[in-house]
Amino acid sequence: MTATYLNSRQPALPCLWHPGRCMIAVLLCAVMLTGPGCAMLGLQFGKQTDRHAEDIINRIQTFNAQISTSRGTGELTLTRGFRRETYKIAWAAQWPNRLRMTLLMSGHPVETIASTGQWVTFVSHTGAHKPHSAVSADPDLDPYINIPLRLSELVSLLLGKVPERPFTRAWIVPEKPDIVFASQSFSPRIQEFLTDKTGIPIRYRVLDKKMNVIFGIWYSQFFIRDNFILPGMITIKDADQRTMEISLKKLMPNIPVKESIFQLTGS
Repeated sequence: MTATYLNSRQPALPCLWHPGRCMIAVLLCAVMLTGPGCAMLGLQFGKQTDRHAEDIINRIQTFNAQISTSRGTGELTLTRGFRRETYKIAWAAQWPNRLRMTLLMSGHPVETIASTGQWVTFVSHTGAHKPHSAVSADPDLDPYINIPLRLSELVSLLLGKVPERPFTRAWIVPEKPDIVFASQSFSPRIQEFLTDKTGIPIRYRVLDKKMNVIFGIWYSQFFIRDNFILPGMITIKDADQRTMEISLKKLMPNIPVKESIFQLTGS
């Protein structure tokens, strides 16, 4: 849905010992605090979390929190440069990290991924690679689907949720009052949340400490099913402009799922 964010140990400022240098340093800090870098500078000097921003993120992370399983069919489109591939998909998912998803093309299975929560198995139905299983509760899917998501984050998307990554600080900058930022201590990554006027999440991004986008997730085409507001389309894009679009319009929330469906032998 982590590496170190920011190193809070800063070199000692010369101004501690020289009055003239102290005044220059104070002026420079004042200028920086009025610019876009104020949030990052504040974090470096141990700025406390903004409780209002933290409350917003907590509400975002409870979006569709009552959905624990889902089944459905849809489409998945991968775009890398000029190459574009569209697959039909069928899946069953259970929070937090159980999944079975098959990609099909022209009605024939191409690839299946299955995770029991302890083991994850990848099977190519076209012979593109040998069946591969590994002991992992939450593997990185980048080597397999070329998108920097973990398996639990893909499960979150298939349940209509926003991925949950831990954070210890949250804040809002005056220049972007509609956007909430969050970071975790000792991690170089920053989370960015954007909602619409009703509080529904429409964008989630992960940034590096220079505010460059590592990857982003966009939610659109919402529909209502079983009293849940669900995104009909989810778009994931990374810094290399690799894109994955997932159509979830046939998502069925909280449907019974047998444990055996997540077990795959690779045969």
